[in-house]
Amino acid sequence: MTTILKINNLVKSYKSKQVLTGVNWQIEQGDVVGLLGKNGTGKSTLLKSLLNINEFDSGNISVFGEAHNQLSTENKARIGYVPQENDEITWLSVADLINFRKQFYTQWSDSKVSELVERWKINLSDKIAELSPGQVQRVLIILALAPMPELLIFDEPAASLDPAGRRDFLKEILVLVADENVTVIFSTHITSDLERVANKVAILDKGQICYFDDLDTTKENVVQLMVRSNEVKAPEVPHLLRAKEHSHGLHCIVSEVDQQWLSAMAAQGHEITVNPMGLEDIFLELTA
Repeated sequence: MTTILKINNLVKSYKSKQVLTGVNWQIEQGDVVGLLGKNGTGKSTLLKSLLNINEFDSGNISVFGEAHNQLSTENKARIGYVPQENDEITWLSVADLINFRKQFYTQWSDSKVSELVERWKINLSDKIAELSPGQVQRVLIILALAPMPELLIFDEPAASLDPAGRRDFLKEILVLVADENVTVIFSTHITSDLERVANKVAILDKGQICYFDDLDTTKENVVQLMVRSNEVKAPEVPHLLRAKEHSHGLHCIVSEVDQQWLSAMAAQGHEITVNPMGLEDIFLELTA
């Protein structure tokens, strides 16, 4: 398995506020990773840092085996990026912007552009400034997909899209992954979007990736435990992700249930209730 992205101990501050506090993360080829985090937790900062748009305080990042700030021209062309906010030249028409961006790539799929322009009903003669936020987002997605990149990075890609647009965008991601073995990282706070396309989920909280695993494993294994105990000190809980004390014990989130431990606790008189959780509940609990 080929490692596409590797981040070691990434730290980033804005003035006196530390946004990223030591991020460690590794993405493998072909993964579709949904990055969940509440607004203001540093998702955009993290993505811009790995793209060398933002400087950071310490740590290191490698993309395609090269330092992120020393990427070869060839490897830069293998990355597609859709920012959260439009940073393109707004007085250009859609056609002129597409032709302008095409000049910077040795590989460019005119057929992909034509297909998406037609499907998304984009008027090529309209100026970028005249488009709605959703139409601008569609154009940015087209610009990211046209060079047929191997790594796609999306920062809240569906935030400005209507439900039909979101569905089409997510469908496009599934096609790319199936046909081209593209690696995708997209930040979002919409768990339903993530569940439609991602095979892995990462959760950013308090400046770190506090959770990262396969989506199916997450939905199957992560549960809530209510531990009620008459002892002064509550028992230690294996595979613990988060815990909060309450009057009679612990409210825990665990990455899996240790059945042997569960039986031993029951034999000792501890009352433990296992509650299944959906992805949204897991996200909210781990970022509370």
